[in-house]
Amino acid sequence: MNINLIKLKWYGRNFDYKGVRYFNYSCSGFEFCMTGKKAVATILSDPNKQKKTERGVIGIYVTEIKDAKEYKGASFWESFPEEGVEPVRIELIKQENECVLFESAVEKTVVIKVLKLSECAFGYAGLKKLVIKGVPTYAALREPQGVGRSATLPSLQSKLAAASPKIEFIGDSITCGYGLEGIWGKDTFKTMQERPDKAYAFLTARALGAEFQLCSWSGIGITSNYVDPATIFLPDTQWLMPACWPYTDKKGQLRLKQEPEIWDASKFPPDIVVINLGTNDISWVRGKEERRLAYVAGLRQLIEAVHRRSPNAKICCCLGIMGQELCDSVKEACKLFSKDFPSVAIKAVKFDMQKEEDGIGADWHPSAVTHRKAANKLVASLKKWC
Repeated sequence: MNINLIKLKWYGRNFDYKGVRYFNYSCSGFEFCMTGKKAVATILSDPNKQKKTERGVIGIYVTEIKDAKEYKGASFWESFPEEGVEPVRIELIKQENECVLFESAVEKTVVIKVLKLSECAFGYAGLKKLVIKGVPTYAALREPQGVGRSATLPSLQSKLAAASPKIEFIGDSITCGYGLEGIWGKDTFKTMQERPDKAYAFLTARALGAEFQLCSWSGIGITSNYVDPATIFLPDTQWLMPACWPYTDKKGQLRLKQEPEIWDASKFPPDIVVINLGTNDISWVRGKEERRLAYVAGLRQLIEAVHRRSPNAKICCCLGIMGQELCDSVKEACKLFSKDFPSVAIKAVKFDMQKEEDGIGADWHPSAVTHRKAANKLVASLKKWC
């Protein structure tokens, strides 16, 4: 049976183009329930335009349930595997990939989630077709995230959805889980090491039972992307978060020669927005006061843009895992915003610096242990808001 892609439950920012739904950001993807023996997805990508180490990667999470009637699709965490259960990971090595999502010799009822584990900056992922050998059960609750989807929700299901806070994370490689499974000094980065599902944002959402969305990109900053302090003497302003975040998927749509569309925040109205940006700006600020002030002003402007787009959201700005030079500047930006918008709930969280005894990932990025510690600190700070 060929499944109508619109009827799937979708997560994260996604867009449609020529009958294909693209889900490129970390932890974006789709979910469905079926009773049967096999499910195969046709997923498009662009390996011919990527290094072998930067191809798209998806993760497949399968949970068996007793009866299809149990499936409501009311929450991301409903029927999600327990912590420690590893997904099946598939590297998208072809332009058109036939991915077996589930296969069993006997008929089973399963909930299947497919999430993008590599980030938007590298290989893309577009669902072209989903075929199952069995009977699908569609979520009773679906968020109106696309044209043609039902926005009429049963009152009970609406209450279930309302009970779960929504958190949007805006960040860089740390939020993407870059290099999390690598080893500093031994490995060079590759997308198969990237694990946003083990990073602080995912862990925070799980601990709080929150629906979540990631808008994150490695090397990105507010005033400058990462530059080598020893050899580069100008900022890298080609692809900054303030010019990327407002769009559904700016790079993904440009790849397909489309004009980027502004993201419709009504598809995922956040209760909390977490901003973790500044690690890459540190490489350009280099202790120079005028550059630091530019960072403060840029963060202050981004906070206001977030507030104007999502006026009911509380805002948390955090920094510090890979460098703490701008942590006080984060607090300064929050205070400046509060002067103009005193009724908006906003706070700053200073993460602990990563430690070698906790392990260091590829390219000096945080390990799973460090991400867990950061999540614990963020959860403690956000609990009062949830």
